[in-house]
Amino acid sequence: MADRVFACTSCGLCDVACGYDQSTAIQDMKAALLESGVNAPESYMRISERTKETGNPYAEDKDAAHAYLETIPETKLDSADFTLFLGCTEIYREQDQVDSVLQILRAAKVSFNVISQNICCGSPTFRVGDDAQARVQAGLVTSLFADMSTSSVLASCSGCYRMFVHDYPSLIPEAEFPPVLHTVQLIDRLLREKKLKPRSLEAVVTYHDPCHLGRHSGIYDEPRRIIQAIPGLKLVEMEWAHKFSKCCGAGGGFRSGREEDAISIAARRVQEAESVGATILLTACPFCLRNLTDGAERISSSIKIQTVESLLAEQL
Repeated sequence: MADRVFACTSCGLCDVACGYDQSTAIQDMKAALLESGVNAPESYMRISERTKETGNPYAEDKDAAHAYLETIPETKLDSADFTLFLGCTEIYREQDQVDSVLQILRAAKVSFNVISQNICCGSPTFRVGDDAQARVQAGLVTSLFADMSTSSVLASCSGCYRMFVHDYPSLIPEAEFPPVLHTVQLIDRLLREKKLKPRSLEAVVTYHDPCHLGRHSGIYDEPRRIIQAIPGLKLVEMEWAHKFSKCCGAGGGFRSGREEDAISIAARRVQEAESVGATILLTACPFCLRNLTDGAERISSSIKIQTVESLLAEQL
């Protein structure tokens, strides 16, 4: 039973299919199993163990992360309208995504600063049922923002965004947390205010809704408006889109616990994008980006996998 429970990717598609909040019930089952001594498979538990030991689920060197972040000039600013929080996957695996976000914010002359250290938001440990470690991470992040007197948080990772907005209130209800925007929400506004002027690009694209950003947070229109603001792009929808979007296969610890299966799920999502004639598959989550890219490589697909931010940055 535990193997089946921990295999849940936390995507929430079952909530839409059946009309009640099954994914929360399954999440609670993960925590209950851990508390009763029925641990997740070892490959899942590595996420929690690494976070406890090193502060991030990849077991990467925090000093290396700090050195990288210190190269970003905005880490030197004491105050700004937004504080950009960069997630572990962006810092350790997808630094090109960070570059794209920075390029867009600078082009629009947004007042922002960047945290100069990596503190995991706690989402990976929370998704495998380790509420205790997730609460520790939530406390560290909340204290950091309190010390910085942050007025608004900007998150470019969908997992971090969901954690801040939806999970922190239950994990640490006594704490006050600043207002949070995902980068696609801010970029959508910047485009409508004519603060960004993208060049034309003739291409057929489709968009994969990240589970954390779409079903769990209701953010569907903003990334699509960004895509449609780029002249020449033709947006086509996959059969499974918006609230019915299929998971990329990476969530809920599934990528760490069952990597081959996670990549196979991503490969099927890539095939769905190909079936509607898209040459570019876009998303708004660095973890989806990583898994979909591996899925495309698995089937030798020629489709290009990008985030909405990276495509826009290329056209500025």
